[in-house]
Amino acid sequence: AAIRYQASSPLAKQIAGDVAESIRSDQIFHFRGPRMLLLVLDRMDDPVTPLLSQWTYQAMVHELLGLNNNRVVLKGAPNVAKDLEEVVLSAQQDEFFRKNRYSNFGELGEAVKALLDDYQKKAATHDISKLSSIEDMQAFMEKFPEIKSQSHNVSKHVAIMGELARLVEVCQLMDVSQFEQELACADDHSPHYRELIQKLGSPSVKIPDKLRLGMLYALRYEESGNVNAIKAAMERGGVPDESIELVDQILRYAGRRVRGPGLYGEGRDEKGIDAVAKLTKSILTSVQGVSNVYAQHSPVLMDTINAICRGRLGRDSHPFAMGGKTAGAEGESPAEIIVFMAGGTAD
Repeated sequence: AAIRYQASSPLAKQIAGDVAESIRSDQIFHFRGPRMLLLVLDRMDDPVTPLLSQWTYQAMVHELLGLNNNRVVLKGAPNVAKDLEEVVLSAQQDEFFRKNRYSNFGELGEAVKALLDDYQKKAATHDISKLSSIEDMQAFMEKFPEIKSQSHNVSKHVAIMGELARLVEVCQLMDVSQFEQELACADDHSPHYRELIQKLGSPSVKIPDKLRLGMLYALRYEESGNVNAIKAAMERGGVPDESIELVDQILRYAGRRVRGPGLYGEGRDEKGIDAVAKLTKSILTSVQGVSNVYAQHSPVLMDTINAICRGRLGRDSHPFAMGGKTAGAEGESPAEIIVFMAGGTAD
């Protein structure tokens, strides 16, 4: 087993050191097992990913509707039946949700349609008017609870999907999300500044979205942009003063002088994230284009994991707290990687 940590983070170093010391001092860990790596990272290395709109089913429900104790409240949504004003959404109890909670919005629409089609086919085979014998009636009653349960499940997901689609349109979330991705992935200040000013003044853009856009701008253009002008535009756009203060706070927490290299592709070389892999990805993107403008951003974590799998994550950027003296430790690909992110991960 080995432990590595993000060199730019004193907190990650402390956590990795404490875990390594606990392992060395406790006999329960003294056994041979498969090559395993504990990777300790810090959220400040990538403050952008949690600020981006997510387009998977579970993430959209969390963000737009709220998911508390596996319950979603749809009360107040247009055209929602009384028995659907509060519904249970649990991966343990709901097979459709379990299979599709990480599906993107487009795939989800197709899956809900397939679910509805399947229910309609099953319901058609149990038409009461076609029951012609006692045996048919008995068979129908045996299947009735299953059919009724499936009916409620289909209605639930159709209602949730409908409300998500309504909110996406009303709040201009596709337009907002595309701009978020542009701020995260491209350095083009003048058009970004003009579009941000326009969105901050738009009554159709929600206050939380205006805040996130302002923070994304500040992180991208911390040194070359006009952060104060953006904060003034946020105030004119209705963002509360205490929320605007978060712009300065995120720069103190994860600004250029604090975070490690790599957030916007700067400062990574063969001693850090695999430079060849990043160059290849850049070339492929320019040649093939971006198939999904709402998912252009690649988290720093993904690049880090890819570098580990290739045996190219250097000791300078991610030193060993334990296991680094093993022959070939740096170049070997571990059988299992456990990631601990100080500061939390995005859904």
